[in-house]
Amino acid sequence: MSIISGIGPTSGINYGQIIQGLLNLERRPITNLQQRQTIYNTQISSFGELSSRLSALRGAADALRTTASFYVRIASSSNTTVLDAIASSAATAGSYLIEPHSAIPSRIHLAHADRRTSTTIVASPTTVINSTGADRIFEYTYAGATRRLTVANNTTLEGLRNLINNDTGNPGVTASILQVAANDHRLVLTGRDTGASNSITITAGTTLDGSAGTFNFLNTAFTASTAADARFRVGGVDIIRSTNTITDVIPGVTFTLKAESASAVTISVTNDTAAIQRNIEAFVTAYNNVASFVSANSTYDRTTNTGGPLFAESTPRDIVNNLMGIATRGIAGLPDTMRSLAQIGITTNHNTGALSINTSMLNNNLSLNLEGVANIFTNSTGGIAVRIHDYAGAVTNAVDGAITLRINGLNSLVRNISDDVARLEDRLVRTEENLRQQFAALESIISGMTVQQSYLNNLINTWNRR
Repeated sequence: MSIISGIGPTSGINYGQIIQGLLNLERRPITNLQQRQTIYNTQISSFGELSSRLSALRGAADALRTTASFYVRIASSSNTTVLDAIASSAATAGSYLIEPHSAIPSRIHLAHADRRTSTTIVASPTTVINSTGADRIFEYTYAGATRRLTVANNTTLEGLRNLINNDTGNPGVTASILQVAANDHRLVLTGRDTGASNSITITAGTTLDGSAGTFNFLNTAFTASTAADARFRVGGVDIIRSTNTITDVIPGVTFTLKAESASAVTISVTNDTAAIQRNIEAFVTAYNNVASFVSANSTYDRTTNTGGPLFAESTPRDIVNNLMGIATRGIAGLPDTMRSLAQIGITTNHNTGALSINTSMLNNNLSLNLEGVANIFTNSTGGIAVRIHDYAGAVTNAVDGAITLRINGLNSLVRNISDDVARLEDRLVRTEENLRQQFAALESIISGMTVQQSYLNNLINTWNRR
């Protein structure tokens, strides 16, 4: 049996137990280092969470730091049957009249896609439309692009449809088959895009002309629901667009025409103060998530004499103090009565660093002085959202941010401890081997002495018998 794991055969000494006890003593520095490493890793995790919360705060501040992001506009239509409207923050609050175009008939006109339906009657989709024994041509133009398709002998109506639809160079025309009656099927061509410039024309190269062995698919054999532009009037000016979704007439407003009308429709753009208030509340929540996290992880338990992962760490404490300084400072250049968060109903708890909202006071300020509230957040030189956005970005910067530098420092300590532990583990292996050899030598000595003792005892016994 090994000296390491068992009892000495001669001495009866439990060498394995002794060696393990000695190794446990030798392992204490390793255990202490590993405990310290666990603490550092916990700190790294806490700093990572703090960084995430600061990034969330930066995102919430971003929604308030410019006038383009701060203002939330909402658009409504006086007749949603005729048109719907949405507004971005770039829109100006006010009313906009969409009137009938001056051209006769004076109406708000919809943009239409071109649709051509053949007058040629084909008995069924499987009826052959070219039985001449030779190839024929179907040629059309759409939106300025011409396609020339070869229609092989014995091609059916559905074959022509598929030929058009499967054409890799198709500029935007969909072919379908309309069943008018049991033995009455027609070819229908529909343009993808609205607008007068997107018309379909069966051009002169077409040789499916109704002569012997072919059906007539010349341009004259199609009825048209002609492509048309949207037409309306804004501010006394006639407007023509190729689409029913209008994005470039009223700045910041997109409206979609849905039906034609002989009457004007009013688009009203107003400030969505409820949405703005939600954005401010989200900002306060994100701010408090940072302050509460630092507070909760910076405590010290006197009973167990242990501190939280951020206890005695100056970086998170400085971050909260700097955020508090930004949140409580008045903004130079703004009116004395409207230059701080406290004046719009957002106050700071100086013990915890948390913000709290007086909802009715904030709501009242948003209703009565929206521009003043906006200036507190968006002022380019000292706006609260501007400064917090920039500060949160600076401390979380992936290269030289305060949190990044602290995490890097802790990671360096963790790596150094790993190196130290590895060296101590190697030394422990050598110590164990030395102990094993020393105790093996001891057992050998004891064994030898036991043999000598036995010899002497036998010699004495012999002398005594004489």
